[in-house]
Amino acid sequence: MGRTLSPTRSVKEEPIETEEALEGQDTNVTIKVESREEEEERTKLEADVEDMTSGLTVGPGQESPRDKEEAGCDSPDHVPPPLLRSSTSAMYRDDIEEFDDLVDDEMLEEMGEEFLERRFAEEQQRLEEDDGDHIEDPEARQDDRLFARENCILDGDAPPCPLCNVSLAGISPEEASTHVNNCLDGHPTPLPRALLQPPGIKEEPSLPQKRVMKAATPRPGQQNPFMLGREESSGGSAFSKLMSSHAEDAAWATAAANEVASRGKPAFKRTCPFYKILPGFSICVDAFRYGAVQGCRAYFLSHFHSDHYIGLTSSWCHGPIYCSKVTANLVKQQLRVNPKYVVALEFENKVEVPGTQGVYVTMISANHCPGSSLFLYEKSIGRNRLQRVLHCGDFRACPAHVQHPLLRPDVQDAVSGKRRGQKLDVCYLDTTYLTPKYAFPLQQEVIQACADMCISLSKDQVDETDSWERTKRERAGAGMSKFVSNNSSNQELAEDGKALAPEKKGRGRLLIVIGTYSIGKERVCLGIARAMKSKIYATAGKQRICAALEDPELTALLTNDPLEAQIHMQMIMEIRPETLADYLTSYKPHFSRIVGFRPSGWNYRPPNSRFTESPLVQTVLHSDNWKSRYTMHELVPQRGSTREASCFGVPYSEHSSFRELTMFCCALNIDKIIPTVNIGSAKSRERMKGWIEKWDQEKRKNGLFKVDDGATSW
Repeated sequence: MGRTLSPTRSVKEEPIETEEALEGQDTNVTIKVESREEEEERTKLEADVEDMTSGLTVGPGQESPRDKEEAGCDSPDHVPPPLLRSSTSAMYRDDIEEFDDLVDDEMLEEMGEEFLERRFAEEQQRLEEDDGDHIEDPEARQDDRLFARENCILDGDAPPCPLCNVSLAGISPEEASTHVNNCLDGHPTPLPRALLQPPGIKEEPSLPQKRVMKAATPRPGQQNPFMLGREESSGGSAFSKLMSSHAEDAAWATAAANEVASRGKPAFKRTCPFYKILPGFSICVDAFRYGAVQGCRAYFLSHFHSDHYIGLTSSWCHGPIYCSKVTANLVKQQLRVNPKYVVALEFENKVEVPGTQGVYVTMISANHCPGSSLFLYEKSIGRNRLQRVLHCGDFRACPAHVQHPLLRPDVQDAVSGKRRGQKLDVCYLDTTYLTPKYAFPLQQEVIQACADMCISLSKDQVDETDSWERTKRERAGAGMSKFVSNNSSNQELAEDGKALAPEKKGRGRLLIVIGTYSIGKERVCLGIARAMKSKIYATAGKQRICAALEDPELTALLTNDPLEAQIHMQMIMEIRPETLADYLTSYKPHFSRIVGFRPSGWNYRPPNSRFTESPLVQTVLHSDNWKSRYTMHELVPQRGSTREASCFGVPYSEHSSFRELTMFCCALNIDKIIPTVNIGSAKSRERMKGWIEKWDQEKRKNGLFKVDDGATSW
């Protein structure tokens, strides 16, 4: 399905329709001959329905589409057109065509942030577009289809159907209109949810009211099968270890089954899985969709991505929320959470968590998105025993993590000067890319390659000597280069037989569009902006989010004038060759060409020379073939790109790659690793368990992986 972008309409004026939003509607066309009286009655009823629903789809202070049409209002000049969503924009085919051997259907439901962009891009975009009005509770839209429904009619404002007198409460205006039209045709359709009430029976309170009331009662979480601080290498018979393994497998299966069964249900009908609860610590991490958890005294949020904060709304009242200052800014600003429940922590500052009987936490940068955090929890048990748990949330492992004084396997005593061992009892690990296919290049190499290409493309005249032009010739091959050379030598001759100098025509100004999340991928924008010495354009909603990040450099580069900036931020899911072409059209003649970047780890493809089926851990750790490099030569335009509009998928990831996870876990002394991503299927869990066991065997056989002090890259 193609896209058409209107340069004169703002993003809120363009209705977004998805396959999910249309699902359930009767698409059969019925041709019916009506009398004049019936036609007039139909017209009147349809007008009543339109009046009834149109006023409910705009926020306070906004004009309805009808008001704007009657007033003849147009948007100001140069208002940037939105990159519109369509039913085909779930994911570009190039991004998923080789995934069959990587994931199965169950895993697709449990992938990490960068793959869950398909599910949560709408939520992220909605945050950017929010103009300050209240954001509805996302718990009411847990199911994928409920997530696609916007602007639901409130119970108190919903009139009944004028024909069958059924209440239209809780459904969208589009669904209400469809229901009434079908009633007019004599083929009434059931409403999307069971809203029918027998005559004379008082209607029960709406679902959101029920949810807030019931969620106040803490619900027991799933029992944890792991024993904190258990020594795996000593103690216990083989039989006890086997039984423990069976208990863990059963707990994982129960957690996965509970998640499937609870899709679309409110918090008070969900059971918090064990891998979000720290046993004995009275703490949950990224578990807001489960409401109040019995025994939990502190709720931690690792970062502000929708698959982690989902369930956190303005009605939250179940306990304090601990997070970084940047995350706290966004929780209060975007989700309208009462500030009295939000506690901002400082990085590297060890503090006691009230109500947890002596648990201390230290927050460490996760190297993921702005404000993302690792949480190191410590609790004394007895006189000389200290339990230490590291929760990674989402992170990109780097040498700074394994060199951190609180994580490294050996540390020097400040008083005696002696070195002592240091270990982690448990590590909750971000396993988004725990498969050998993914060993990303360094972030800075990817950014530099994109910046170098942009500098070359931004030249008004083609420079055959620069790196990008040479790269294109090398990629085309000797035959194509010779053909181009022969054609260029056939110059037009003047009347005197002398060759005419070719007329040089400028290429025009280049526009660069970079895909981002509500937060995330800012480093790509900043890196290219520095190289291009350009401002960065973002919508008002995006700028409001960026202001909460408290990044002085980013704030100084942002502008609300799209013509001033050569770099534009847009939602990552909408960066396509066809949408870029339409986007460029609205800016001509100010810009003549456009290039777009989709930065995601899923764009990565390993070299053919690398064995990725079951490599040795030693090979992954030390082989030069596993040290991925990235230059302009790897930049290949996606299908549909043209000279005027080109789109590039680049392997820039803010999650740890397989090799980085291997180095991280082999460099630290960890008793137990608990995966937190891709845990929805037994096949996936078994695969990850196998790699965790291989890492443990590698450490027992060859010792811990050594990382040089002061190293900035692996």
